[in-house]
Amino acid sequence: MKINSNITAYLTNNALKINERNNAASNRRLSSGYKINVAGDDPTGYAVSGRMKKMIRALERCDTNAVNGQSVCETADGALSAITDIIQRMNELAVKGANGLLTSADRGYIQTEAEQLRNEIDRISNTAEFEGQALFDGTFVNKGYTDNKDIKVTGYSDETVIDSGTSVTISEAINNGKIEITVNGLDFCDGTTTAISVDYPLYYDSEKLSGVDLDADGVEDSTGVSSGLYTDANGNSVKIDADGNQYITINGTNGESISFMVRADSDILTYSNTAETVDDVTYCVSTPSFTSTTIELTLTHDGAMRIQTGGNENNYIDMTLPSMSSIMLDLDDIDLSTEAGASAGIQKAKNALEYVNQARSRIGAYQNRIENSISYIAEATLNLESAVSRIEDTDMAEEMTNFTNYQVLVQAATSMLAQANESPQTALQLLQ
Repeated sequence: MKINSNITAYLTNNALKINERNNAASNRRLSSGYKINVAGDDPTGYAVSGRMKKMIRALERCDTNAVNGQSVCETADGALSAITDIIQRMNELAVKGANGLLTSADRGYIQTEAEQLRNEIDRISNTAEFEGQALFDGTFVNKGYTDNKDIKVTGYSDETVIDSGTSVTISEAINNGKIEITVNGLDFCDGTTTAISVDYPLYYDSEKLSGVDLDADGVEDSTGVSSGLYTDANGNSVKIDADGNQYITINGTNGESISFMVRADSDILTYSNTAETVDDVTYCVSTPSFTSTTIELTLTHDGAMRIQTGGNENNYIDMTLPSMSSIMLDLDDIDLSTEAGASAGIQKAKNALEYVNQARSRIGAYQNRIENSISYIAEATLNLESAVSRIEDTDMAEEMTNFTNYQVLVQAATSMLAQANESPQTALQLLQ
């Protein structure tokens, strides 16, 4: 029997300490509701749940972002709805003005209303905004640049991706009354030739259908450019405005689309007036002459409005909102004061409606995409919350069983420690 080293007491004391530590940990889990209160409870689980909670908080923020993006779409579509109604009214006025029964005074009244409607389009375009940001001033349109000041990129689709410095060649010819435009070098065309062939109508002044003379004999010629939108079977198009500027649109097979504007007052694109007789009527024809030109093309998506819909980088939706004004709609110079002008105004209204409808269709697609994103965010957040709960949350029934067990063990160890401490007293009896 030994009194210097009470091994039994040491062992019992260690067991008591372990049981007290386990009891305290169980108490902490029950009182907090979490299995992991400090990193030491489960280092791996602590790290995993930490990453998950970061993503949950990010997704909660993304949900708000997406809802705000939805509001942007609703605001933009509301403005475009008003512009659509205005263009519909302008179309009614143009149809009314094209009627030969009206007097000049009647058409003057029509023109006055048309001008006010045009001004209202500009007012809506200039004042439509969300949280102080103008929506239709061109800020949120993908930007494109060329190294030629006379050829500008007027727009392209989200699907279009072209590296900086891509060489593109544009050439044009007139063949049998058609504009034939060839564009080489676009990536989405795999470097192959993209050709546009559209009918190019004759230009004439309705009040001077005959007697056109281009020989400077004193007879006033009927000159000018036939404006309008001309499309081929593949959806490629050439839009010519009243000033003779050309807007060339090329479409790819996977949703890619890019448009160029070629200035009419440049050395690249010029118009020559010639006389042409069709069915015994002489017209003055404005024929475009185009110098084949190679440009360096750069595109950037930085102009789009970025809606962050994911917790990681590059998880976003880019929304491009078109520039909107009477100039972009080719309604800035609409003239319904004459029968010919009203007739031309019908085509202008048609083209303007097509432009707005395309914009509204794209915005509607963004809205649907954002709604799907909101549904995904809600589902992803729920799944992550469930996963974190499995890692962190206390199973109260199981833990209560453990707590009761630890309590009994602490009490038993305490009792046994008291018994172990009585052992040296037995050795003292040998000294009596």
